[in-house]
Amino acid sequence: MKGLFIVIDGLGGSGKTTQLALLKKRFGKNALFTHEPGGAPRAERIRNILKSGKGPKPDPLTDFFLFWAARAEHMSRGIVPALRKGKLVICDRFDSSTFAMQIRGDEQKNSEKLFWQCREHTLADNKPNLYIILDTPAALARSRRKSRRGEDRFDERKGTYQRRVRTGYLEFAKRMGTRAIVVDASMPVLEVHEKILELIQKVRS
Repeated sequence: MKGLFIVIDGLGGSGKTTQLALLKKRFGKNALFTHEPGGAPRAERIRNILKSGKGPKPDPLTDFFLFWAARAEHMSRGIVPALRKGKLVICDRFDSSTFAMQIRGDEQKNSEKLFWQCREHTLADNKPNLYIILDTPAALARSRRKSRRGEDRFDERKGTYQRRVRTGYLEFAKRMGTRAIVVDASMPVLEVHEKILELIQKVRS
């Protein structure tokens, strides 16, 4: 029996970290909790490159391929083996972030066709069963980010970039049809949590 693959995604400051912590309390060892970029040893090394703000500004196309390289490793070493064991996999960010941040945020329109080709080749028959996109206005997400520590170079970028990223998430969700649900993340934390649990239960039943 194949497992279930759920993605939780959204702007930095959308409440992902809080919601994932609540889900870990709920499901514990009954689920594999993972994240992107990373989730496997070599993918984590790529994550360190991507998250670093040191050195010259990276080429957007380089970032694009690094994300897909990390994702391929993550799929083969982590996600696919867990799904084959029938596990529930809950991933913090996935290809939805690549579309929102690189294709729309960085305005890499020339890479959009390549994105869908990479997606089909890398994910094949193991695409997520459900994307839960935590949506919040860019200004609210920014104020939440300011109250925490440890922003990476993507979180630090200007409001115009963040607004494009938000638009990218909403567009990606629309393209995924019934495989993506947008949740209003400006609601109280526990209300958002109950909605997420409800969505996961529907997919599991």
